[in-house]
Amino acid sequence: MCPPPPPGGPPPPPPPPPPPPRQFELPLRFWRQQVHFTTPANGRPEKALSALAGVPRLLARFDLSVDAVAAHLGVDATPLQAVLNADDGLPAVLLDAEDAVAATAEAAEQARRGAIACFRNADFGHTLRLFRPAGLALDGCVDDLIDVLTGVAGDSAPGNYPIDAVMWPKAESGEEIAWLCDLLGTIEQRLGLPAGHIRVQFLVESARAVEHLPDLTHAAGARLAGIAWGIADYSADVGLPHIRNDHPVCDWARCALVNAAGACGVPAIDSMTLNYPTPLHRGEALTPTQREENRAKVLAALQQVHADAHHGMELGMSGKWVGHPLQAWLVLAAYREALPAARLAQDLAEVAAYRQAVAAGSGATIVGSGMQAYMADRASDRHVRSRLRRAAAWGLLPAADAAGLGLISDAERAELAAQKP
Repeated sequence: MCPPPPPGGPPPPPPPPPPPPRQFELPLRFWRQQVHFTTPANGRPEKALSALAGVPRLLARFDLSVDAVAAHLGVDATPLQAVLNADDGLPAVLLDAEDAVAATAEAAEQARRGAIACFRNADFGHTLRLFRPAGLALDGCVDDLIDVLTGVAGDSAPGNYPIDAVMWPKAESGEEIAWLCDLLGTIEQRLGLPAGHIRVQFLVESARAVEHLPDLTHAAGARLAGIAWGIADYSADVGLPHIRNDHPVCDWARCALVNAAGACGVPAIDSMTLNYPTPLHRGEALTPTQREENRAKVLAALQQVHADAHHGMELGMSGKWVGHPLQAWLVLAAYREALPAARLAQDLAEVAAYRQAVAAGSGATIVGSGMQAYMADRASDRHVRSRLRRAAAWGLLPAADAAGLGLISDAERAELAAQKP
């Protein structure tokens, strides 16, 4: 402990002001990113919006049912069926003009036209609308950004601008993120959009990106709406022998990403499971053996993406990147499994018990029951509230309950109410 200043000496400096509260800085809709469904911007990207509606047809193609998938995974079928019954659409759709597009000028132009048409004409509902341009290492980067971000505006009012965020690929330095934000500011000014309207997310796909995470997040500033993890490019960059989801080095990088996202108050988005639930054999005249092999292949791929989703959640990931309708279905179900009704009811009871203790003048109390009882204070209450806020964003907690606990603002409550049919 420092000694007091001598009598007559200079007074001690005043303490620094506390940091501003971060609660509600990121709009609630950006916490609804459990699934990032990526689709090539060329072709018919609008088909991605009906991905969940196509799940029953895909299951029938492989002689599968919801119950059969649940039995293979060893889980309750209720969350799997609930995703199909919810009719909420996908949380986020990413139109990709980078890796999913051939590296030719013609393909790049086609992707720009496809992205503009989709963003302007498709009904996204409450689905977040993300655009991934070519990276700086590719010739079409600037054209992608300027042509698409200005071309989607058309004659629409600024409030109807149809892109929520740019997903920046292969981020490596704060300088490039700063350049991107400056360009977005120029585009916003040209279109009459409020400053900061177009948010930024970036992909961590290299060792350099992991090393420079603080610089990247600082450069994005208040535009930042998420950080995504790209395992394939990262594995190549550091020389891993295989692209393995649970490799210790990959999990170390995930932890760095989760920490950086937490420091900024934004979601961390996990990488894609590359084993797609696609058949080994194609065609109409398949033998019974071939059909069974297809079924086994699809079930194995579904089991992997389901396990990968839970693995990411345990490390703090708030969502996962997918590229197939069945993957989207399984990941959304995994996030529902993580917050079942019983868990939410227990959380609500524990928050209420802690509030009663505070009202009675106690800063800590014992909440829960039996073997699950634990000491609750401001820190543990904050943890439970964080989980409940995400549940509200995902539509698993009634907006009225969330508002009553101060987990969401009045504007966010109205936003959630508008999402209900």
